[in-house]
Amino acid sequence: MEDTIRLYRTLLGNRAYLRSLSEGAFFLAASSIAIYAAVTYATVHASNYVTDFVLSRVGPFNVRFLFIYGTFTAFVITAGLLAWRPNRLPFALKTAALFLLVRSVFVALTHVAPSPIDPQQPAPFFNSIFYGSDLFFSGHTGLPLLAALAFWHIPQCRIFYLTLTCFFGSIVLLGHYHYSIDVLAALFITHGIFQISCWLFRRDYVLFRSSESEAMPRAKRTRRRILAPADSGYGSAPKPFALHLVGDESSPNGQSRTD
Repeated sequence: MEDTIRLYRTLLGNRAYLRSLSEGAFFLAASSIAIYAAVTYATVHASNYVTDFVLSRVGPFNVRFLFIYGTFTAFVITAGLLAWRPNRLPFALKTAALFLLVRSVFVALTHVAPSPIDPQQPAPFFNSIFYGSDLFFSGHTGLPLLAALAFWHIPQCRIFYLTLTCFFGSIVLLGHYHYSIDVLAALFITHGIFQISCWLFRRDYVLFRSSESEAMPRAKRTRRRILAPADSGYGSAPKPFALHLVGDESSPNGQSRTD
């Protein structure tokens, strides 16, 4: 805990970190507005639902509890991991924002209605958050995979988020919240988004992967140079640089002899 507090003090006193953190927060806010507008547009212009190879043979099952509260649980755990090491925040915010921005483009292009789901309708508040015609591609599948790729250097987090990816991918199919193409495409699109993020936000990604000791700036080591006269025994003056023609022989006193 002391290391985390010390890391907060160090990073919050760094202007470059604060600027990058502010950029990530602004980018995430703008992307949230974009995805909200895209979901609203796609829901209003949604057409009929289509048949699906997997959904025609499975469900629908009532997995509303796992779908909603599993999302909240995953969000709280991820927020804790980011708050525990603030050096992870800039890259996480910018990558999540890029994910939402790319997804808003896909959602605005596709206006397919969702497949019929379980008869139990959720509360209006949850309905406005989790249910709509924002089908392609699955955010519940893509975001855990994005976290797994970001935390790939930590085996425990990598296994956890890969398991979460499989869990939510199964949940959205069992509940008919997404088509199978939404889940399958999310894996490939998310990997592309992560690669673009690593290219666009390279410095933030290096900071994300750094440990608490590497994230804190190290004290610069200064070398004391002893300036001594040329005649003293502690140092020697630099020798003058002289150019000689090819074939010339230099005499000991620095003068050249020519034939």
